[in-house]
Amino acid sequence: MYNDTDMANVTQGWTELPRPNRRLTALAESVARLARPLLDGSGLLMGLELDSSDSLRLVWWRGDDFSEVARISACPEGFCPEDTEEGALQEAAFELLEYLSGRWPNPPQTLGVITDGTGIAFAPDHPQPSAPGWLVRQAGGPAPLLAIVPLAPQGACALLAKPDTVAFH
Repeated sequence: MYNDTDMANVTQGWTELPRPNRRLTALAESVARLARPLLDGSGLLMGLELDSSDSLRLVWWRGDDFSEVARISACPEGFCPEDTEEGALQEAAFELLEYLSGRWPNPPQTLGVITDGTGIAFAPDHPQPSAPGWLVRQAGGPAPLLAIVPLAPQGACALLAKPDTVAFH
C-alpha cells in the first residue's frame, strides 16, 4: 500500500500518512475518542481488527510489557447496543476498518489499527496487530507505524514511537 519513499512526515515519533484523507482522519478521530473511556489512565493500548468474515476484534494490551489483557470479538449483529461505550466503539471501528480496507489494492484477510485513545496507527506491511509478536516487532523493527492520527508521544504507545529524527525520502 505505502512504501518508504511515500513516507516523509514524522511527527513526535509517528510517521504520518503521505497524503491526508479527511474522511479517514475523521473516522480515526472518532474511534480514538470513543476508545478513550475504555483506556483512560490505565496504561493500556487497544487493537481493533476486522477480518474477511466481518468479525470485529478488540484487544487490550499493557503498554509497558505488551502483555495481552483482554480480547473480545463480534460480528455486527452481535455488537453491544450503540448507546453503550463499547457499542459505539464497535460501530465506529467497523466503519473505520471497512473504509481503510477499501483503500488497499488487495485487502488483507485481517486488517487492524491500534489506539491509545489519542491517535490511530497501523502497519501496512503487517496489518494484524493481534498476530504473535506484532507489538514487539513494531517496537524494535525498522518499519514504522503509519499514524492516521498521531498517538500520544508518551503513554501506552511510547515504546512504539520512532525518534523524531527519522525521515524517509
